[in-house]
Amino acid sequence: MKSEISIVVRKDLDFTKVRYYTLKFKDENKTELEKFYNKYQKEYSKSVFYIKMWIAEIGEKYGVQDRFFRPEDNAKALPPPTKELRCLDLEFEKDNLNLRLYCILLSPEIVILVNGGIKESDATRDSPSCWEQYIFTSNIASQINKMMNQRHLIIKERMLKRSKSFNLTYNK
Repeated sequence: MKSEISIVVRKDLDFTKVRYYTLKFKDENKTELEKFYNKYQKEYSKSVFYIKMWIAEIGEKYGVQDRFFRPEDNAKALPPPTKELRCLDLEFEKDNLNLRLYCILLSPEIVILVNGGIKESDATRDSPSCWEQYIFTSNIASQINKMMNQRHLIIKERMLKRSKSFNLTYNK
């Protein structure tokens, strides 16, 4: 069954350099980002803290730069790749790098934070929770790109302007 999805601004994640958005199924109460935090906060609290720290660092200090996001075809993921962490001379525990939060980068100032999972192997497709969220994020990223090409979604500074024809759906 196809469900409608909206893009929701996260007012609590509106930083100097980046405004973050998330996705919300119209028939659900929680956003995808809230579901991610609720699912992983208890068991992976250090990893969630680490991802939240990076969201704030990128948003306040660096702005959107590809190097801070793990490449996953037309989607991206946090935390940043290990080589970037080493370049910034940051201390990190390897155990805290297995949780992934998938993202869609729209501009140097706009990121959509989606949902994520545990990376249990080298290949995303071999990590069930990651693979499911990657497929979802990739599908939505493709739809957003199409909407932008058709001018149904326009970026104006840090705002997303949607036409009446703007529509995102996903089969749950």
